[in-house]
Amino acid sequence: MAEKYFEKFPIIRYNGAPVRNITERVKTLNSVYNNPIFYYPYDIQQNEHPDEIANRYYQDEYMGWILHITNKVIDPYYDWYLDQASFNDFITKKYGSLSNATSKIKYYRNNWYINEGTISEITFQSLYPSLKRFYEPVYGDILYSMTPLGYKRKQIDWKLTTNAVVQYTVEAPAFVTDEIVDVYNGNTIIGSGQVCGKSVEYITTNGQTSVSPLLIQHTSGNVTENGSTHYIMGRETRVKTLYTNATLITNNIPVNETTYWSPVYYYEYEAEINEKNKSIQVLKKQYSTQIAGELKALLK
Repeated sequence: MAEKYFEKFPIIRYNGAPVRNITERVKTLNSVYNNPIFYYPYDIQQNEHPDEIANRYYQDEYMGWILHITNKVIDPYYDWYLDQASFNDFITKKYGSLSNATSKIKYYRNNWYINEGTISEITFQSLYPSLKRFYEPVYGDILYSMTPLGYKRKQIDWKLTTNAVVQYTVEAPAFVTDEIVDVYNGNTIIGSGQVCGKSVEYITTNGQTSVSPLLIQHTSGNVTENGSTHYIMGRETRVKTLYTNATLITNNIPVNETTYWSPVYYYEYEAEINEKNKSIQVLKKQYSTQIAGELKALLK
């Protein structure tokens, strides 16, 4: 008999009509859910759907809901592994375009994966004291020697929300939040960043019109340079505004640490989540009827 998920939900009255109460939330039996011996590890293939896996494992395509519950899938579309075409479509809908997603920064990460080699003791000792925290010693046989053979990057995914934040005094409100903007001196781009606090026009207590400061993060280049020929232009809005002052208010990555951090772009961030969604756990067939029965009992 087909185990249809929504048929297990109770009937309620809504606007005078009988409907399934799909807002009911239940938890599967913890002893089953938290025990790895009840599951097979499985990597979802391109264009593979839950009903196909359920049909292969349980001989019942309607039991795909078990895969959702046991893998904490809330959104059956976007929490499931997306093939490349569907993923790109999701990115375009969420960020406006693939270009936006591949050029806008989400955060910064310790880039230990760029160089997994070792450095010598002499090289390590010559580093700035603040840089030594990025390394850890590499030992040989500790039964014979406690002297490090060298040092390698710590494989820790340290994250920073941004590298820096610059505040600008601008002439007019402009741009949208998270828009990439370029800083110009005349016709030359001297830096860029993303809007994290857009400027707005407001009325002061004495009735005068004023404009709040513009905040830009994820900066690169000489974004604090000031001058009469300096202005900022948005890449999406194509709006530009002169600024009279630029002040660095946050600096999370000192100059001597810049090579130890790399930006993580929105596309990369979403791709990593999607890749994690690829690996799931499939409940062994002998326990599937137990889960189905428990769900039915809990929803009575």
